[in-house]
Amino acid sequence: MLPQILALTITEAGGDKVEIGAWPFIIGALPFIVAIVFIVMLTWYFLNKKRLEHQQILAAIEKGTPLSELRPVVKKGADWIKSLTAGIAFLFIGLELVFVVLFFNKFSDEDTGVSVCKLLAVALAITAIGIAGIIRGILQRKTEKALSADESALDANHGQ
Repeated sequence: MLPQILALTITEAGGDKVEIGAWPFIIGALPFIVAIVFIVMLTWYFLNKKRLEHQQILAAIEKGTPLSELRPVVKKGADWIKSLTAGIAFLFIGLELVFVVLFFNKFSDEDTGVSVCKLLAVALAITAIGIAGIIRGILQRKTEKALSADESALDANHGQ
């Protein structure tokens, strides 16, 4: 019954009938079905992961194990490198867009003042994002150095 419902019959002016089966509809619905299955699987995975973490915490509490031993602190890599790299990339992309907009506007015969201003505003916004990323990377590096110096001073004091 389902293929009959999904079948499409087109009647042309001459009385000819063209029947299209269910396959175009099924193929058209396939991306939506895959997306729904993917979302359900991800939801199930993360809910199950949380449930297992809670069970592990409860088991550790029952055994008397400190929770600090359960989840050791994982030190991530240097974030300042990521910020600095992204900032430099955005800076160069923004400056390149500024150059392209101004260069091609110089040789353009048409008066496109409004569109050039919009493109230039976007290019300058990307450049500003790049500058902000560079500043953030520099500040993160300074903070990381200060924290590591404080930690080494504390470790030296505990060793005596």
